[in-house]
Amino acid sequence: MLIMLFVLGAVAMRFLPHAWNFTPVVAMLLLAAVWMKPKQLWIPVVALMASDFALNIWVYKASGGLDQYFTWASYLVILGLALVALKGRVRVSALIGTSVASSTLFFLLSNFGVWVTGEMYPHTLAGLMTCYTMGIPFYRNAAIGDLLYVGAFFGLFAVIHQRQAARALAA
Repeated sequence: MLIMLFVLGAVAMRFLPHAWNFTPVVAMLLLAAVWMKPKQLWIPVVALMASDFALNIWVYKASGGLDQYFTWASYLVILGLALVALKGRVRVSALIGTSVASSTLFFLLSNFGVWVTGEMYPHTLAGLMTCYTMGIPFYRNAAIGDLLYVGAFFGLFAVIHQRQAARALAA
């Protein structure tokens, strides 16, 4: 139940004002990969997809393009990475490495999606490099936000989880 509150909280936080890509999405995906049962991992992905639709309609006033599929694929890749890197052995160094790798994977996949499906950049190697270059400010925000939110989410989850365990033992 606790993990579901973090999933819903992360999705809700996407609707609050924030710097571009400074969101708890990666933190929530990493936490879900560690604490959710494998057959429940569809829940955070579907929640993120639904919030992407809602954000596009009500906040950004835009229809999602084909590049959105690359964003969704990145959610799955990040979950897979976390399942391999963090399952059963959550350490600070592993969290930092997985967070940075997740930020980088999201950057590479989402910007590739913008380039390959859109018309903003020429479909040449130079156009792809321009697309990645233009995405660097978003990557910086994402990497910083991901590291901060991963620390906050895993720290808060650990504190709450320990308190719940202590109460259960005392009862």
